[in-house]
Amino acid sequence: MNREWNDSQPIYRQLRDHVVHMILDGVLKEGDPLPSVRNVAAEYRVNPLTVLKAYQELVDEELVEKR
Repeated sequence: MNREWNDSQPIYRQLRDHVVHMILDGVLKEGDPLPSVRNVAAEYRVNPLTVLKAYQELVDEELVEKR
């Protein structure tokens, strides 16, 4: 994922979209765990709450399951 953020969309939304593309491209398969919030936050230099918000959207949209 590009580490430069698009100003037209919130960062959490861009993170969410990236995970959706990973699912559609087969990078993440059913049953695979999502990358840890802490690792994603560190890699992309964002607040962990931003990653949590992106992950919660995925749960709300039933694209991933929370275990």
